[in-house]
Amino acid sequence: MRNSSVIRQAIIFFLLVGTVKVFAQDTLSVGADEQYPFIQQEKNEIINATALSSFYEKLYQLKKTKKGQLNIVHIGDSHIQADFLTQTVRVLLQNEFGNAGRGFVFPGRVAHTNEPLSIYSSSTSQWEAKRIVYTNQPLPIGLGASTLQTTQPQAKFTLRIKDDAGLNYGFNGITTFYLKDSSSFNVALNDSSGRSLAFIGPYTSENFLNYSKVTLPYSLHKLEFQMEQPTPNQNHFTFFGVSLSNGNPGILYHAIGGNGAKYKHYLAARFFTQQVQALIPDLIIVSLGTNEAIENPVDQQFLKQAEELIGILQKNNPQAGLIITTPADFYRKRTRRNPGVESVHQQLLTLTQKKNTGCWDLYAVGGGKHSADQWRKNKLMQSDGIHFTRAGYALQGKMLYQALTKGYSDYVHVRYP
Repeated sequence: MRNSSVIRQAIIFFLLVGTVKVFAQDTLSVGADEQYPFIQQEKNEIINATALSSFYEKLYQLKKTKKGQLNIVHIGDSHIQADFLTQTVRVLLQNEFGNAGRGFVFPGRVAHTNEPLSIYSSSTSQWEAKRIVYTNQPLPIGLGASTLQTTQPQAKFTLRIKDDAGLNYGFNGITTFYLKDSSSFNVALNDSSGRSLAFIGPYTSENFLNYSKVTLPYSLHKLEFQMEQPTPNQNHFTFFGVSLSNGNPGILYHAIGGNGAKYKHYLAARFFTQQVQALIPDLIIVSLGTNEAIENPVDQQFLKQAEELIGILQKNNPQAGLIITTPADFYRKRTRRNPGVESVHQQLLTLTQKKNTGCWDLYAVGGGKHSADQWRKNKLMQSDGIHFTRAGYALQGKMLYQALTKGYSDYVHVRYP
């Protein structure tokens, strides 16, 4: 629901929130983390949350009616590829609003890189792989920030999805993202017994290019992709990833990350922004800037590159809210102070104002300047001084969930007092 009176009411409320207390049955409680006093809990909110009013209205309707699905697309670098932070947010949101499935996944092991703990991929076939950071390599990059390609007509790979924190991630809805040209192999989708349940190939006619969508006759946790070559001109399968759903109402939380990725790498990815559209996102979260902040000084083109990517995502997905997150403080070369983080932080805050997006300021919430000392002292940061421990990512994920649900409760206060 996007009528102007709803948006106007939300804006008025958000301007007054903190001085006016209104109570509604449908708000959510948001707890604080007292365990770590360096966390600035009072700053843990979505800045400019009015930009997300349309998303919060959809979330409210999902909560009330228990109908439909909401797609959240979280884009980032190695912090997101590992899925520790996003796994926490996914589980918390799905427990509250419903589990619509595991969402987007990429078979990292087949590509010789890391993958989330909740999936397991394998293959005995030959596959060429490309990561998003290697822009000069010829394989195109699509939705998954990595690409797999085979030229073997009978190649296979298997993808197994594990249940997580009590959530059933069995799936019967499959959206496969691949280079869908006339020379692409057909693919049989097989269950664990080898029975073919569905077929995809360049002959299907979805509205968006480079994906095929099928519904299986029953739910699976394990799926085999087997290449088929019915005609001689079919000579490759170039795979970008797959989205898995169960047909139930709730949240699909798609985590898309690339180790070492920067804003400029996503800009250079040939099919990335196009395929984000195919997920029909209701909310896009962009968590980049860490790898730019490693450089000293920060690339002078950084802000321009970030603005361009955000602009494309907004233009292509006008129905979606958008949140930019800032990187937490971290070190250079394991122990050195990193002035680049503060520079990237300030530039991203400027960008959120210019593009009228939401912002989750993890840098400020996490303690601000030199707060990496506290994260390391409390065993929340790994020895490389850049990445966080599983406990550290879980803390960040919980805080992001708290910020999102605080914005939701504030919206519900004014919309449904």
